[in-house]
Amino acid sequence: MLVLTSEIIIECAQTWKFDALNNCTIVEDMATLTDTCELLLPNKISWEGFENFKLPIKRGDKITVKLGYNGVLKTRFVGYIRTIDAKKPIKILCEDGMFLLKTVETKKKGYKKVTLQQLIADLLDGTGIPFELVDGDIPLGSYRMLKDTVAEELNEMKSKYGLRAYFRIINGVSKLYVGLGYPFDNRRKESFIYGKNLISEDFVYRIAEDVKIKVKAISIDDKNKRTEVEVGDKDGELYTVYHDNIGMDELRIFAESELKRFKTTGFKGSFETFGEPFVNKCDIAHIEASDNNKGDFLIKKVEINFGMNGYRQKIEIGQPV
Repeated sequence: MLVLTSEIIIECAQTWKFDALNNCTIVEDMATLTDTCELLLPNKISWEGFENFKLPIKRGDKITVKLGYNGVLKTRFVGYIRTIDAKKPIKILCEDGMFLLKTVETKKKGYKKVTLQQLIADLLDGTGIPFELVDGDIPLGSYRMLKDTVAEELNEMKSKYGLRAYFRIINGVSKLYVGLGYPFDNRRKESFIYGKNLISEDFVYRIAEDVKIKVKAISIDDKNKRTEVEVGDKDGELYTVYHDNIGMDELRIFAESELKRFKTTGFKGSFETFGEPFVNKCDIAHIEASDNNKGDFLIKKVEINFGMNGYRQKIEIGQPV
């Protein structure tokens, strides 16, 4: 028999640990800047020495959430408390490391020429937050920091250059990733098979020839000159891709190659599974569906639900890999 197990660690003036939990919902999404966690604590939680006073935890305290079965715990969330609803049962809303970057002010400055490595290092200077560049260093040309906070500046980089920024938990440590593509390091591949550990599925299986896709490719050179090209089906689903510092002809070749990559046979959609094997965004799911079709897919989004109704993961898949 599988028994649900949890451990919540809150670090403030003192460290609080709880192994009881009414409910927990965690959302990891590559499309958003911030991952979130919502906790509902049982009424029996004891705050030793604080029962008749306000709670000893506050906004900004670090929190780690570990979940599992039969005493085997896996770190599922590392972040910070955003809000606390002290009415019983106590509800705690949390955000990942982006919470800190929403409060860190940027040092307004301009660069005649800067690389992504230098820009991110300057943005994170003094925070102690580790980072990884997904595609290696990229020249960005001239650049001016104009936003108030580091998180806002990262969001501006996404709008301007297509550079995604998000946190991943690597060996229990929250690490910022920045890049155009998807990370290849520290990725797990887990199998989900209908009738075994794939509880339900919401898939559309598409043949490459029937997929309608339009690709917009954008390149920005060292002088911040922007070049765009579109290929594919005029009425197709739009995908925007970026490549730094190339001309129109090379950009068109790049766009055509991306179009072939997106126009593939495979699933689109999501599925539900148990809490194990656990996966995170950027991992790979091998799927064997109820119609006997199968394939390997990038994991774009994971919604984790743990509590009175069990331990489940709802997983949204991305492109085939």
